Amino acid sequence: MSTLYHGSRKIIKRPTNDMIRYACGLGQGFYLTEDYNKAEEYAVSFRQDGYVSSYNIDLSKYNVLDLRDEKYSALNWVGIFAANRSIDATSIDALSAKRFLVENYAPMEKYDVVIGCRCDGIYTRVATDFINGKLSFRNLKRMLKVGEVQIAILRDEILDDLEFSEATFVLSDDVYPAKDASYAKKLDGYNKRLNAPVRDGDKFISDIMREGV
Repeated sequence: MSTLYHGSRKIIKRPTNDMIRYACGLGQGFYLTEDYNKAEEYAVSFRQDGYVSSYNIDLSKYNVLDLRDEKYSALNWVGIFAANRSIDATSIDALSAKRFLVENYAPMEKYDVVIGCRCDGIYTRVATDFINGKLSFRNLKRMLKVGEVQIAILRDEILDDLEFSEATFVLSDDVYPAKDASYAKKLDGYNKRLNAPVRDGDKFISDIMREGV
């Protein structure tokens, strides 16, 4: 049994279809986290007080794609992201890269649940920069290692299996400043990584495409 959290401006005892998030990186679904502190940050995303709703669920009953498993790579995450989100591909090469990743690295099986790196504003840039040939594969992997993990429930029927446990009030003034500072630090770290000199042996998407799957 897993305990999962959802941060929102209101208490959500029973998630409904209208709470499904569309055009999100892991797929169209209801998003949760295993990290209570991160759920607090999500609860105050709009600089308003909010709530963390807690649920219990047995994920072993479902067909779960866990991108943290060693059999998957950072390319699988980018492929899934590109299949679900609009990517600002700035050239013909970037469009070809997006198609290559979706066709070869986005798992085609229909999963009930997907677990992987959260696709926030910074990680939208990570995926976009990699597809546009600006970010090396090495730095893509490094970014995913430090990213926040989210759980996306992709099937509506599973929402009924989320067993509501409790809700906790979150005061924006207590949480938002730290959230803001953490985001700024992560963004600064990414910009430094993006602009760092290329190392010997670094591969970019064009190199990976030439080598094939």
